[in-house]
Amino acid sequence: MAKDYYQTLGVNRGADAKDIKSAYRRLARKYHPDVNPNDKAAEAKFKEVSEAYEVLGDEEKRKMYDQFGANWEQAQHFGGAGGGADFGGFNFGGNAEGMDFGSIFEHLFSGGVSSNRRGGTRFEHVEAQQPRDVEKIVELTLEEVDKGTKRTLTYQTMDAQRTRDGVSTVPSTKKVDVTIPAGIQDGKKLRVPGKGASGANGRAGDLYVVIKHQPHQQFKFSNDNLEVDVPVPYTTAALGGEIKVPTLRSTLTMKIPAGTQSGQTFRLGNQGITKMSGGRTDLYAKIKITVPKTLSEQETKLLTELAKLQKVAS
Repeated sequence: MAKDYYQTLGVNRGADAKDIKSAYRRLARKYHPDVNPNDKAAEAKFKEVSEAYEVLGDEEKRKMYDQFGANWEQAQHFGGAGGGADFGGFNFGGNAEGMDFGSIFEHLFSGGVSSNRRGGTRFEHVEAQQPRDVEKIVELTLEEVDKGTKRTLTYQTMDAQRTRDGVSTVPSTKKVDVTIPAGIQDGKKLRVPGKGASGANGRAGDLYVVIKHQPHQQFKFSNDNLEVDVPVPYTTAALGGEIKVPTLRSTLTMKIPAGTQSGQTFRLGNQGITKMSGGRTDLYAKIKITVPKTLSEQETKLLTELAKLQKVAS
């Protein structure tokens, strides 16, 4: 059965060049060998899609195909549309047999130059030949941010490699020790030179370590400072007294005045998180007054008397 290139790309015969290119891009991404490693069916489908676009994506070839159908190439050889099959500025001699259609994908999306490969024509992926940077996210607890830490990162890159047939990419596993300074901000990038993906010239791009702060159960940021909720018994809030305030490093004791209200904050200077420039930010203790769920008989009696006194005073 003759191939229907329009059906292969899933477009109608009246589709314009933009629709045809869009359909090809979508299907090429779906069936590309890099996305479907060791999948022969996907590889075959990718070649069919690429072959269809090689014809329908070229105005002259499409005219020949629309006129002569499956015999368009024979008609072309007999003067129908010239002698060669031109695709993106490269001539393939009007024959799709033996063509590496993965190269078309690389050329279409990144630009390329031609080289011979297994008897067919192959486009080298220009971008893949260049050294490329790599980004890796590292999540840190606030305690690690406060003290600084180290990480050993193991990751893969796709390194370019020159071969007899041109340039190919091969996976490479890299292992890098990274020292992360205390006080590093969320979203900050640390550059590790030469630990990215290698280009065909042997030089490698850089590794960028992207810092992400993990949420903390107790502490949260208030601008550059830290804030922590501190539960305080209602009696201490009313009478004043000492309370325990947690920090990232220890627990501190501080005094609050009589009549302290729920939601009131107290600043503890230099007790926040370490700054990269040196020193620490501040810690804000936010008071959360607590009320017992149950009372003893004596507590109930005393509070009842207190309530009576407050009523008389008012």
